[in-house]
Amino acid sequence: MPLSVLILAAGKGTRMNSNYPKVLHNVGNIPMIYYSIDLAQKLNATNIGVVISEKAVEIRNFIKHLSKKIDLIVQSKQLGTGHAILSAKKFEKKAGDVIILYGDCPLISIDSLNNLIISRKKGADLAVLGFVADNPKQYGRMAVDENNNLKKIIEFKDATKDEIGIKLCNSGVMIANSKILFSLLNKIRNNNSAQEFYLTDIVYNANKEGLNVQYVNCSELEAQGVNNRKDLSEVENQFQVNKRLEALSNGVTLKDPSSTYFSYDTEIGKDTIIEPNVTFGTGVKIKNDVVVKSFSYLEGCEVNSNVTLGPFARIRPKTILDKGVKVGNFVEIKQSNLSQNVKVNHLAYIGDGKIGENSNIGAGTIFCNYDGYSKNEITISNDTFVGSNVSLVAPLEIGNNVVIGAGSTITNDIKNNELSIGRTRQINKKRKK
Repeated sequence: MPLSVLILAAGKGTRMNSNYPKVLHNVGNIPMIYYSIDLAQKLNATNIGVVISEKAVEIRNFIKHLSKKIDLIVQSKQLGTGHAILSAKKFEKKAGDVIILYGDCPLISIDSLNNLIISRKKGADLAVLGFVADNPKQYGRMAVDENNNLKKIIEFKDATKDEIGIKLCNSGVMIANSKILFSLLNKIRNNNSAQEFYLTDIVYNANKEGLNVQYVNCSELEAQGVNNRKDLSEVENQFQVNKRLEALSNGVTLKDPSSTYFSYDTEIGKDTIIEPNVTFGTGVKIKNDVVVKSFSYLEGCEVNSNVTLGPFARIRPKTILDKGVKVGNFVEIKQSNLSQNVKVNHLAYIGDGKIGENSNIGAGTIFCNYDGYSKNEITISNDTFVGSNVSLVAPLEIGNNVVIGAGSTITNDIKNNELSIGRTRQINKKRKK
């Protein structure tokens, strides 16, 4: 059966106290709305729509960058979640089911959505994702009948004292046949304390029409949304917990999981060891049997097997480290390819470079890749030894089996099998007493 997904992202997010739309605040180093879009894509949704406000230029640009196949639907006025879905009238004509997601709920799992889909296949006309909370806070309450069917959802603002005591809470995520969903939405009214059109009112109306309304359980942590900076920090923390558990289950050793920070797209192979206080920016792919030592920061790089990094290594975007590479303490590498068994053990900067197999880069070596106007490349071939405190001024091509003397400044190319020394002769003179 065809599946559509509608993602609500038109809220003002005033409690974030920010100049940026709420759903563009990062979780795992990417705007949180990404996760709902990613879920829709993982479900192979035929149609994906995002409801935004008229002024949401930044959201529009981010979504277009992700995919041009996503429909952007403008909610002219923020009159509630029900009104937001009604703004997507063209989805009423889409065949099959519609899942409602939210741009500020980045922890919802694919398993929970699959459970909603299963509930529909078992006969539910409408199914809602709910969770049990010891402290329900201001979540909407979900009332069930004696047969455990979902009877109605009560918004916190409109709940009675008895209803406030209900611990089954509404996540807002739901699934329904598209025709049924819009038929129910067309009948809701805004006669409530907020004078808004609540999406949740369709549950009560569905029961009045004798429809089969069910709920599916998820965890409270999974359903947590973001309304303010405190929520954002809590969601980020839970995201990191999830990523750490995922890494551990995939055969990665985390010496101190609580001090390791991941991005949404971090990939790490089995038998890799991550020491404490390591941060992964976006775009990091690490293969098997790698050691990343403490206080290292990686982003946008590819690290092949049997590589050792750090401590205090910084690996920047467009860097590829081949098998057996060793990068030591206080080394920064940017947009460079290091071939097998290259060693850059300490206090060096490698930028816009290519280093051949088995070459050794001494302590204090600097790739002088920027001339004040543009970046230039340095190529070092195989089996070359660069002494300590060498400045290599780009552009340069250095051959195989070359030795460069310590303290040299190299400005000209070096051919194969040459010794190069680029420093003035030492002169010693007696001092006057």
